[in-house]
Amino acid sequence: MKLTVITNILTPYRLPLFQAMAEQVDEFHVVLMAKQEENRLWKIEDVPFPVHVLPGLHIRPWGAPVAVHLNYGTAALLKQLHPDIVLNAGFALANLAAYWYCRRAHVPFVHWAHLSLYDGAQTSFVRRRIRHWLIGRCDGAVGESSHARDAFIHYGAPKERIIVATMPLDVTGLHDRVLAIKQTPEYCPLQKTLSKPVLLSIGQIIPRKGYQELFAIYERLLTTHPHTSLLIVGDGPDRAHFETMVRQQGWTQVHFVGFVQAQDLPRYFAISDVFIFHTLYDPFGLVLSEAMAAEVPVVSSIHAMATHDLVEHGVTGFCIDPLQPEASAQTLRHLFDMPPQQRARLINAAYRKVLPCDSRSSASTILEFLATFRTPHERRMAITPETSNRIS
Repeated sequence: MKLTVITNILTPYRLPLFQAMAEQVDEFHVVLMAKQEENRLWKIEDVPFPVHVLPGLHIRPWGAPVAVHLNYGTAALLKQLHPDIVLNAGFALANLAAYWYCRRAHVPFVHWAHLSLYDGAQTSFVRRRIRHWLIGRCDGAVGESSHARDAFIHYGAPKERIIVATMPLDVTGLHDRVLAIKQTPEYCPLQKTLSKPVLLSIGQIIPRKGYQELFAIYERLLTTHPHTSLLIVGDGPDRAHFETMVRQQGWTQVHFVGFVQAQDLPRYFAISDVFIFHTLYDPFGLVLSEAMAAEVPVVSSIHAMATHDLVEHGVTGFCIDPLQPEASAQTLRHLFDMPPQQRARLINAAYRKVLPCDSRSSASTILEFLATFRTPHERRMAITPETSNRIS
């Protein structure tokens, strides 16, 4: 199989999945609309597969967090790459051009996304029409959550040609890196720099991520657990406001770490007792999966789509509504005071829940699904002694 993926930018959490895909197909290419988005600080080096950045204009509307990508040359590049199938992630101009190329070249066009019916497109007539038009004409879809599957069906994708591959990540790699940190000589002194328990938050410091709600929860939590450390990993335009608020409150155990590259996150998972995902909306929320892979007990917002697929309340973690600070604080108290054996069962169940999302197994699942879009004759022709152990 010759597979081409079209998406906006390359992100660190996609690299393990893409690498696993590249190892299982004959040719693998990723086509990007931009090298980076304005609100991202990721640094990615040594990409082990071909990446192509389309030329184009990048116009950032007033008040928008990122630019609108107006790319050209999509069809010409696809003609050069000559893929057997296109996996499409998005609804921009390049995605539309890719669709038209696929129709002219008789190449299967499959959507792949973690969209939902709550992501804002419902308030825009233009965005709704684009989604209905493009998804309704696709050959199939790969949803990264149950909500994404429902959204694909809503927008017209064929029900029998949709699979759910819960947003993949390097589960075992992250798990092993966290365990390795806990075995280093530096681990115990690092832990002692923070008062216990340690509550970890990771994300952009913007209104949608629920930081105002987080601090309301933290304030109530301090009434029963006054030594709780709050570790905030992330950056954003609202950081200065909350740093000022923390100083005014006199909270000496709140630590703003700033933005951290993906490879450095295991260090913070290793020293934390609980991860809180306090978002007011997320189309998925991969950081929840990462915390579960790192064996950190999770308390997760009902407004994140990942919560509905990964958190069984009291079994793999706990669900909260950040808009209810006292109830959320009470859930944290319960988790902090949980007996060690019960806590161990929770951690183990969470890890087993997220393990099927590992990038390598997810890549195989997605590729096997994509292979069904080729005709039986094409699949037979693709199987040779050299390729029989690869997806054809």
